[in-house]
Amino acid sequence: MKTAFVSASYADRAALAPALDAIKAALNAAGFRPHVFIERYAFAPEDARRMMATTLRDLHAADLLVAEVSHKAIGVGIEVGAAAAWSIPIVAVRCAGAEPSTTVGGLAAASIVYRAPDDLRAALGAALATLSL
Repeated sequence: MKTAFVSASYADRAALAPALDAIKAALNAAGFRPHVFIERYAFAPEDARRMMATTLRDLHAADLLVAEVSHKAIGVGIEVGAAAAWSIPIVAVRCAGAEPSTTVGGLAAASIVYRAPDDLRAALGAALATLSL
């Protein structure tokens, strides 16, 4: 089974929970194993090196990166940059009304703007069907 690394703002994880659930549902339906880093791990500030080593290890093993970019987050940008450097396809998703990231959009194989979790699930499912992964 292919793995999809899901990148999202740790600070905004509670607000993003419905979107993350929709992303996981779409990935599961498309035959991907979702790997939501911010749900899987918690690191103390003094564990920054271990956190980044774990992030990069897990991302490098992934077949796809889904980046939720509704909230600006340095970590998401680092993960997108690493995925691009490793030729891992990127799907960028953001809520309507959120400022677009031209940097992420310029690297993404697909970009999705959603209004509600159901919209996100359907649009991500459609995008995954068109990508050759």
